[in-house]
Amino acid sequence: MLSKLAIRNVKRSLKDYIIYIVTVVMAFSLIFAFNFVSFSKEITELSATMDNLKYAVIFVSIIIVFVIAWLINYTMRFMFEKRSKEFGTYMILGIEKKQINRLFLLENLILGIIAFIISFFIGIIFGNIFSAIVMNLFEMPYQISLKISLTPVLLSVLYFVLIYTFTLFRSSHRMKKMKIHDLLYLEKKNEEKIWKKKKYRNVLFIIFVIMGATGLYLCDYFFKIMEPYMMLYLLVAIILLIISIYGITFTLGDFILVFISKRKKIKYSKDNLFVVKNFEAKSKTIGMALGTLSLLITLNLICMNMSFVMKDAYENNIEQQAPYDILVEGMYSEVDESWTGIGDNREKAWEYIDYIHQNYDITDELHYQILTLKSHQVSKYIDDIGDNGLYDYDSYLKVSDYNKLLEMLGVDTIELKDDEYFVTGDKTVEEYLEKIEKSNEKITINGKELSLKDTTIKNFRLGWSTGNSFIIVIPDDVAKNMQVVTELYVFNTKNETTEEDNMKLEEIGYYEFPDGDYIAKYFPLTVRGYMEAMNKSAMTIFSFSLLYISFIFITVVGTILSIQTLSDSNKNKYQYKLLEKLGVEKNQIHKTIRKQITANFLFPIIYPIIIAIITAFSINRLFYAVTSASMNYLVTIFITIGIFLVIYGIYYIATYITFKNNIEDESSR
Repeated sequence: MLSKLAIRNVKRSLKDYIIYIVTVVMAFSLIFAFNFVSFSKEITELSATMDNLKYAVIFVSIIIVFVIAWLINYTMRFMFEKRSKEFGTYMILGIEKKQINRLFLLENLILGIIAFIISFFIGIIFGNIFSAIVMNLFEMPYQISLKISLTPVLLSVLYFVLIYTFTLFRSSHRMKKMKIHDLLYLEKKNEEKIWKKKKYRNVLFIIFVIMGATGLYLCDYFFKIMEPYMMLYLLVAIILLIISIYGITFTLGDFILVFISKRKKIKYSKDNLFVVKNFEAKSKTIGMALGTLSLLITLNLICMNMSFVMKDAYENNIEQQAPYDILVEGMYSEVDESWTGIGDNREKAWEYIDYIHQNYDITDELHYQILTLKSHQVSKYIDDIGDNGLYDYDSYLKVSDYNKLLEMLGVDTIELKDDEYFVTGDKTVEEYLEKIEKSNEKITINGKELSLKDTTIKNFRLGWSTGNSFIIVIPDDVAKNMQVVTELYVFNTKNETTEEDNMKLEEIGYYEFPDGDYIAKYFPLTVRGYMEAMNKSAMTIFSFSLLYISFIFITVVGTILSIQTLSDSNKNKYQYKLLEKLGVEKNQIHKTIRKQITANFLFPIIYPIIIAIITAFSINRLFYAVTSASMNYLVTIFITIGIFLVIYGIYYIATYITFKNNIEDESSR
């Protein structure tokens, strides 16, 4: 009997439950899609480290389960409020509260199972899209697959059971506390105000703004320093920002209302008072929920921005560390025998080179040396940044070798006169290179004085000189009789290198050199194919985890805002009906609805966007040295905000249409 009634109510109330169904479908389709990708055999076989993707997704999913449980619980609470009068009527008719509770729980469970089944089909579509993106990243072909691994299905079912066990328990507990009077008037009841008095609210608003500014400053300071207490700065910054987000959300509604109230032209213009009063009531009665939404939006924007920045950083790392298909380093040194070693290790280097010549189709190659005078003619401008590579003195490169290295990259070469030198470095020394340019420093090599031609951070590769942050390019004739820091051999091959190539070269053996009481081993080759696989794997794992969080958070935010706004449509039906009876045209009513929805949707995103833009500067500072020269952090953050607003806008439009239909349905009765 109870199950038949539940099924009948589900069919009858399907329109009212559409938000609930969409919420569950979107949440579990994303969960299933990311699990679909992480456990895909095609994906995990792309690289030896791609197997870690599944563990990263499972870890993130644990966090997501709590967020989705809160979301579905909130949605069920909204549906309970919407049907409270119906339940109160049931109790008047003599139906026991226990039976009503079971009926409501059964209805939600039936709808949840239906939505969960639908989410599998949508999740397969999303999963194939995400898989195609990953395969494209690895430059591998991808065919749409309908094959489903058992593991992501079982994980999704487990998450569903955990979430619904929690939400149904919460709903049951809520129902047990209700009386007939509570149920009959619950829909008209406003939530309790968080702030009982207005006296100090504006002062508190200013305090919360100061706390937010302090948090952002400490966050930026954290990225500037490297000291034992830096994590403490970050922890304090996060706490201050969280308090600030909630505090500003609680107080901003009244702050805006006071501001408008003192300006009568704005206050009494058209429908402004009606909209502002609704907005103010919303912000002060559900400040905690809005504060949570603002926090989720902030995390969403930061996570999405980080995923873009990390993508560029990983791609740039490949270009910096492995600019050529194969690089053999540390063959010989006249400066530090303990590092590169001579004798056996040099023989080992030629074993690698002979093997490469015999087994690869070489299109281009270069054997070159990094030179030094053990002086600090240029590095004196850069010493205060710390590590300039393996050696703390100037490193030199012959212009012929430098131009050949550029040619192998497909980059334009430079010209140097006999009395000129050129400095190229990475982004960490950019400001120091500017100092060198301003000083117009002259250097002396083998008795010949050289003038600075130019400096650049473009086209520099850390792989040229075992990690040095800058190199001085000098004429070939001047470079005679200089000490050798290290010798390197670079190759470009006809076919792209792979992880397997790296494994085969490792079989030849390692460099060995004494390090205290034991013999250290070092693999002196950089194989581009291996580096690409490792970096793309790391990028996929990290970026996918961040995007996973971002998509779930924006789903939560959009759904909760939609629910809150649509609950207003139920409470504001009388006001809008009254406006229509007073002769207000339908177009004007629609305009008022848009203003009300815009206020509700705009309010939680203003402060998070400000935080996201400011933290973009700090994130740029942290990753500046490892991102490409073309990376523009402002462009990245605005793209992030743009993507967020597009998805956010979809929720806004859907909410407006539903809100308008609710009002018009009431007016037509």
